[in-house]
Amino acid sequence: MTSYQEDPPDSSTDGRSGSPAPSLYSFSSVDGQLMLRQVYGRVLNNANDTYFLPADTEEHRRLDLQHQVITLALGGLYPAPDLVRRALRPRPGKAPGVLDVGTGSGSWAIDIAKQFPHCNVVGVDLVPPRVDGDLPPNCRFEIDDANLGFSHYRESFDLIHARSVSSGIRDYPRFLEGLAEALRPGGVVIVGDGDMQLFDEWQQPLAYVEEGTPGFSWTHRMFFAAYNAMKNRGGSIDSPSMCPTWLRAIDAYTDVGWHKVFIPIGPWRPNSSPRERLIAEMLREDCLRYIDGLTPLLLSEGYLPESVEMMQREASAELRELRVRIYSRWTFAWAVKK
Repeated sequence: MTSYQEDPPDSSTDGRSGSPAPSLYSFSSVDGQLMLRQVYGRVLNNANDTYFLPADTEEHRRLDLQHQVITLALGGLYPAPDLVRRALRPRPGKAPGVLDVGTGSGSWAIDIAKQFPHCNVVGVDLVPPRVDGDLPPNCRFEIDDANLGFSHYRESFDLIHARSVSSGIRDYPRFLEGLAEALRPGGVVIVGDGDMQLFDEWQQPLAYVEEGTPGFSWTHRMFFAAYNAMKNRGGSIDSPSMCPTWLRAIDAYTDVGWHKVFIPIGPWRPNSSPRERLIAEMLREDCLRYIDGLTPLLLSEGYLPESVEMMQREASAELRELRVRIYSRWTFAWAVKK
């Protein structure tokens, strides 16, 4: 049976343990009603109303796929490989520590634990991942809400990774400040997310147009609806383009860098290599599953069920039939703690 981690209860005012030493539990022994809820046919977390995407097995399998897409697109588990390898180099005494914030399915945390077996890796999220098989011995998972801060992890990690968390973070600059508090001096923070803004075949931002107007896309309409719904819930959905600026504004950080990757949604680009075509096909499947998972978010915002079903149906057909030539842009930023 796979094991997970949970902080032991205490009287902390933020509702979680102040101790960095967690206790062990099996997810099957925990009352799922405390962490999960059913909303419009999908399972969501029960702790954070800002993040309103599913948290069920189906969604975690989608996140597994997305992890593969991003790993292939980056050519590895992370950008800035020299900084990461330097931060995680073996050293006498305390083992290097890695924190994966918003770990989702746990794929990134597990892979980094395997790549750096001398490091201790912790993945945190609102719900535990559904992990098949045994965890690497240097990897564990904890239940936490990143909006509560990281003071209980003060100077505990040499690498902090946070990917695809912006829709659940209410104050992203404050979130970045909290990550700095959890880093040891010389440690590296890496944040990354996909833009809700989609891009045309020339990698220019798609303008929003109404149905029946030249250039209209159901896929773009679906993403636009999701963007507004996430923003209404308080998510920092504009953070991908702002992270380098925010990191530079925080005195604790230095050596700020960034990297952007454009990935076609579907194999529509001519003269693509087999590898590029594979990544595009995988991202299309990821997007199809993502669109399907938007039902609770959109219905909770007042969309009629028939309107959501129509948008999902038309957007999915558009992507499957390659009727649109659209890019997704993924933005990564990093910095080193002074």
